[in-house]
Amino acid sequence: MERRTRATVLAALTIVLTGACADAKETPAAGDSPSASTSPSTTASPVTPGPPWHDEVAAAAAGTTVGQKGTPCELPITFSLPAGWKVEAVKGSAEFGEPTVGKARMLCELDARPTGELGFLRVWRVDGVAGGAEEHLKHFVGAYSPEASDAQYRRVRAGTLDAVEASYTADGDTDRAIALSSLYGPIVLSLDAPDPEDLLPAYQLVKQSARINRD
Repeated sequence: MERRTRATVLAALTIVLTGACADAKETPAAGDSPSASTSPSTTASPVTPGPPWHDEVAAAAAGTTVGQKGTPCELPITFSLPAGWKVEAVKGSAEFGEPTVGKARMLCELDARPTGELGFLRVWRVDGVAGGAEEHLKHFVGAYSPEASDAQYRRVRAGTLDAVEASYTADGDTDRAIALSSLYGPIVLSLDAPDPEDLLPAYQLVKQSARINRD
């Protein structure tokens, strides 16, 4: 996050990272798990090529499953990630407390650098916000990128889950975040990279493979 004005905050959060690299697994076949929320529309996702959504970008090949029981980041949802990414759980510490931004608490950090790419996908839990996935996502964007502009929101399907996706401009680039409906409320995943479009294939893979964690 070298280009972010919020880099100082995230640097403090990174100090308390704990966990280990996830073991690569065969990604399970897509199931027909029902959505955890009927709040967003369950119709087919819109397809919008070009900026800001770039739906024409193909998903990367799956190499690792994130979120399962017994893996570094146990989450209410699971999703696939390209092979080679580093997966670390994020926990609080006595010195720095919980790694939070606003009412969003970071649960997991997914690091692309071992693959030669620069950037992260970060997983957040937002608590104490009234409303559904869109309200949770708007709170996250406002807290995480206070100077963000040109924010757009849309309802989509992410794997088998209802979701709300955000596109917004920060430091001159178009960033992305998505709130995925789980059995325990929305889980937000943010894309953070010097060149966000470089990580869109990984981001698309996460979107297409998201499932409720039934473990």
